[in-house]
Amino acid sequence: MQKSFILSGLINYNPEKTFNGYTLYAPMQLTTQAWSGLYSEPSYAYLIDMQGNEVHTWRLPSMPGCHSVLLENGNLLVAGIDGSREDVNKPGTYPGAKYLMGGVAGYLFEIDWEGNIVYQHHDPYMHHDFDKLPNGNYVYLQWEEVPEEKQRKIRGGIKGTEFIEEDGATTMFTDNFVEINHRGEVIWEWHAIDHLDFDKDIIGPVHAREEWSHFNGIHFFLDDKGREKIVTTGRHLDCMYVIDKKKGEVEKRIGAYSYLDSETGCIEHRKKTGPVIPQKIPTLGGPHAAYVIPEGCPGAGNYLLYDNGMYADTSRAVEFSKDSTTENPIVVWESCQGTLGRKHYSNFISGAQRLPNGNTLICDGAMGRFFELAVGTHDEVVWEFVNPHAPCKLYNGAVFRAHRYGPDHCPQFKTLPPPNK
Repeated sequence: MQKSFILSGLINYNPEKTFNGYTLYAPMQLTTQAWSGLYSEPSYAYLIDMQGNEVHTWRLPSMPGCHSVLLENGNLLVAGIDGSREDVNKPGTYPGAKYLMGGVAGYLFEIDWEGNIVYQHHDPYMHHDFDKLPNGNYVYLQWEEVPEEKQRKIRGGIKGTEFIEEDGATTMFTDNFVEINHRGEVIWEWHAIDHLDFDKDIIGPVHAREEWSHFNGIHFFLDDKGREKIVTTGRHLDCMYVIDKKKGEVEKRIGAYSYLDSETGCIEHRKKTGPVIPQKIPTLGGPHAAYVIPEGCPGAGNYLLYDNGMYADTSRAVEFSKDSTTENPIVVWESCQGTLGRKHYSNFISGAQRLPNGNTLICDGAMGRFFELAVGTHDEVVWEFVNPHAPCKLYNGAVFRAHRYGPDHCPQFKTLPPPNK
């Protein structure tokens, strides 16, 4: 096992200001040896208390396809990496991949507290993220090729960075949402190619044209009127999207850096946020993991996400008002460590979570760093932990997301020591 080159473990803990609970994470892993089969390389998810002690560990059925979440029944829902090479056309991050792209998965597992698989679904084009719906179904992200005639209509990105085939043709991918039931039957699908707009959904100038959208999160929620919605983040489009599940329509586009000037017909760019002081500028750069803050937490109904800051040289967690519109995005709160030196920054992956006491847990994914900011502040760190596990040299301790759960989240927590002891 590779050792981290930075200080790891518990760094800071203020028990009077934190939301005490257990934190779940799974270090990212990708090793050449693991591609010989699904179960060939051990991978783990860790549950830690506030002191950083590991109080429960799951051995995962495969390398984690980004992250895992803990359900209220104590089961772990996790995406796993499909190590097979039977389909040479599937995208992924593996040796010799024809279409080398991040976020590879391929399996969705639900495993119990002891690590036994209670549900398994295989889709070689599954990637990044998933959610379990109130009706018991699952929804996840899936890659899809963009027809060549539509590739030419997609604006922006770094010119000439599509995948080039042997015959000179180009290949690009975009995303689908797929809902399945417990039998693996497809119940509902949403195809980005049918709903994104060539004049509105423009690839940012720092991104390759291998993918149009690069959605990296999927979160189901009900709006104030009980309508089913999905919120997602498009890294290549530098944008958060709210989608009406029934109608299929894109209801909101928030944060896009690039836009088409209606007068000149040229691609222009919006004002970007600065690195030192909170400015509440809504422009995003390569964002991840948007979700709706749940009932019982301050800011309930608002959107919270991790803005990687591809154009700002700093990252931040950003909360947008639920009343935000495409034309009028409203930043309610943002994190900002106020420095040009050491600061919270991750150029990829990462996430943020609003806690019941109003604090915000942030995962700087590239550094495997989790820290909790006190309610009402943008920079007061009251808990900080750095992942000590680096199971592969490539990621060196990176963590896609971390999740905090209260002491009463699931029955199995009653068997654990109190989280703050």
